[in-house]
Amino acid sequence: MKKVCVITTVHHAYDGRIYHKQCKSLAKNGYSVDLIAPEPDDREEQSPIRLIPIEKPKSKLKRIVNTLKVIKLARKTKADLYHFHDPELLMVGVILRLITRKPVIFDVHEHYPNAIMSKPYLSKRLKPIIRSGYEMMEKLSLSILSGVIYTTTEIGERYKKYKSCKIENYPLKTMFTQSISEQSKDPNQLIYLGGMTPIRGVKELVGAFALVVKDKPTAKLTFVGFFESSSFESEIKAIIKKLEIEDHIEFKGRVPYEEIENYLSHSAIGIIPYLPVPNHLVCLPNKLFEYMASGTAVVASDFPHYREVVEQSRGGIVVDPTNVQNMAKEVTRLLSDPDQLKEIQKNAQKAFNSTYNWEKEEKKLLTFYNEVLSS
Repeated sequence: MKKVCVITTVHHAYDGRIYHKQCKSLAKNGYSVDLIAPEPDDREEQSPIRLIPIEKPKSKLKRIVNTLKVIKLARKTKADLYHFHDPELLMVGVILRLITRKPVIFDVHEHYPNAIMSKPYLSKRLKPIIRSGYEMMEKLSLSILSGVIYTTTEIGERYKKYKSCKIENYPLKTMFTQSISEQSKDPNQLIYLGGMTPIRGVKELVGAFALVVKDKPTAKLTFVGFFESSSFESEIKAIIKKLEIEDHIEFKGRVPYEEIENYLSHSAIGIIPYLPVPNHLVCLPNKLFEYMASGTAVVASDFPHYREVVEQSRGGIVVDPTNVQNMAKEVTRLLSDPDQLKEIQKNAQKAFNSTYNWEKEEKKLLTFYNEVLSS
């Protein structure tokens, strides 16, 4: 039995992509899997994956100490292959490759150079310097590492010269088992799923929803996810109070991955109002496919990747996320046409079952592992 050591110091131990999809797929298909990840509040019982917990660093010094600790823990697993998920672990991957001589895979979740340019806490002068530094470090590291996993074709352009594989972060069929006919969808319920930050269009969404409520007083909006910061949370809640729509909006906070379907199965429309920053233009958010998996009609930003999925599936509509009035108009139109809304919901779920599911991507992961281990 081949042993794999999966590493993340940033993501939750039971992250949907890392734990529920990749790790469980590997364990199901004969691999022994160790996962080095931040200590969760609660441990999952009887898991096929051995969790090796670490403390999530709260300072730069602890981050450096943590890196050294991760290398030590990873070496102790004596894995046949190492698979890491965070760009800050590039040097960890390189060191493991040089010391153990075992294959090491870098899993790229987004376009990191573009993501750097979107960081609000970095000054405009620093962003291009940090971006260039990261690109140089990544290029050097990839010349030593064994392979790269990425999502979307645009992101993959950066990794053409390396052994690489495109694996999308589609939802698990086993997590979304209810057909639309079995659900009790509320035709007035909207949902936003995921983290809440300024560049994800939360402020614009709240403004648009206030206009929707004027035409549709029964409309409701639920946020399932966490705020990036307490200051942004205070700002959004102050806007909601000023617009006098507190009775129409509910915040659920972070919920376990297994409970997502419960919220989506009651929702008619799922919103993705991401703003047009560089990273959003080349990535596909997982919530797009989670909405589709549950038969929730999608209202998404009009970016090329989003539009391609939405139009091919006929599972939703695209809107200009910077145009609050247009967003409100399109959402109101959907809420006002129950027959069209139901048709869109059926199309979305059908496309998920046939195309946009993890079970198809799992095969790519296993094939890529075989290629890397063989070489």
